[in-house]
Amino acid sequence: MSSRTAGVLLAIFVATAIASPARAIHRGYDAPVGSYRFMVSLRLAETPDNHRCGGTLIEPDVVLTAAHCVALVPNGGLVAVVGADTPDWPKAPRVPTLGHRFPETFTMRYDNRDDIAVVRLAGAQVTPGIRLAAAEPRVGARLVTAGWGCTNAPPVCKVQAQNLQASGQTVLRDASCGLDVFWTRPIYNRRTNICTKGIRSRSTVNRGDSGGPLLVRDGRGGFRQVGVTALGSDSTTKLYAGFTSIPVERTSIRAAIRSLRAR
Repeated sequence: MSSRTAGVLLAIFVATAIASPARAIHRGYDAPVGSYRFMVSLRLAETPDNHRCGGTLIEPDVVLTAAHCVALVPNGGLVAVVGADTPDWPKAPRVPTLGHRFPETFTMRYDNRDDIAVVRLAGAQVTPGIRLAAAEPRVGARLVTAGWGCTNAPPVCKVQAQNLQASGQTVLRDASCGLDVFWTRPIYNRRTNICTKGIRSRSTVNRGDSGGPLLVRDGRGGFRQVGVTALGSDSTTKLYAGFTSIPVERTSIRAAIRSLRAR
């Protein structure tokens, strides 16, 4: 495989569907799960012990994730582990799901436009959720992303995280995430994405973290979520990341939740 096909989107293709668990964090740091109780591990219902994608609890029975995590997975084909870190996963409840929705405009054939989805859980959770940000961060703002998965350098997956990892990220201009960074389809979509690079050199997402959050501090010791992990770099020198913008997608998120509640 050439270097121009090795990086790709944050995806691991599985036999049951093309939807793809993304990447986790390389050169991150241990994240205390008590500060990230809104984190969700999504799995296929037929392999409930295997982490597939990250997600966040945004309502007691609603998880936000990436569309490429659920595309072609049947409704009810996912289970969720809510608010638990890796050491507690063996005993944590696997919460069934009722269905999921993502924008009809999402496709992986061309770019990662509208790479966002909501999943409805079968029961309301008492775990505290995360509030969504109303505005995109400015260029140069410092944010945080979090997830589980591979901690070695991307794009290969060799070392699984032993607990939740986080990474400080700096917002870049969208022009920085051009074809010299994301050249393998799906290509970075400027309209619906936020481009970042690690504050710590080469700290970035890697396999296992698609659907996880990009977070902005709310000034009260907590977070608001501003993005959803979507793309990892194809470049070996510019280890940037693309996150679907929640402020851009707020209308589609609300519409998807209404659709799931109408079931």
